[in-house]
Amino acid sequence: MKVNNELVIKASRGDKAAFSELYYSCYNDLYKFALYTLGDAEDAADVVSDTFVEIWKGIGKLRDEKSFSSWAFRILSIRCKKEISNLIKRKSVYNIDDLTETPLFGSENIEEDISENVSLSSALSKLEGDERMIVVLSVLHGYTNKEIAEMIGKPQGTVSSKLHRTYAKLREMLGGENNG
Repeated sequence: MKVNNELVIKASRGDKAAFSELYYSCYNDLYKFALYTLGDAEDAADVVSDTFVEIWKGIGKLRDEKSFSSWAFRILSIRCKKEISNLIKRKSVYNIDDLTETPLFGSENIEEDISENVSLSSALSKLEGDERMIVVLSVLHGYTNKEIAEMIGKPQGTVSSKLHRTYAKLREMLGGENNG
C-alpha cells in the first residue's frame, strides 16, 4: 500500500482533509485484504470502517509516518481476527459480484477468471484465519515475511513456515502439484 507520508503527518496533526485523502488512498487495499480474509463484502466494509475510526483516534500518537501502512494493517488484522471468531459460527457465503469486481487474474476470458476466483476464494475460506491473513498480505499486497510478522505480531520464522505450509495446502485444494 503506497501512502503519502505528508498526508500522514498532516492527519496526525488533526487535518481532517488530509485524513480524508489518506482514507481514499488506502481504502481499496484495506478493503481487498478484509474481503479476502473474511470472505464477505459487508463484513469487510464494516471492519475497514471500524479500522479507520481507530486510525483516526490513534494517528496523533503514531511516531513514524513511514510505519503507517504496517500500523493500519495491524489494526485491520486484529479487527479481522475478531470478526473471524464471529464468522466461524456461520457459513461463509461468497457473492459472485464481489469476486468479479476485484479479479485476481488477467485473462480475457471472464468466465475463466470468475471460475478461478470462485475456486481460489473457496480454498481461502477453508484456511484458518492466520493462514488466510498471511497469504493475502504476501500474495495480494506483496509484503515480506518480516513485514507480515511485524503486522500480526508473530515471529518471522513462524510466518515463513506457516506461509510455506499454507501454499502447499492451497495447491492441494486447487488440484495443483505440491512441489514445495
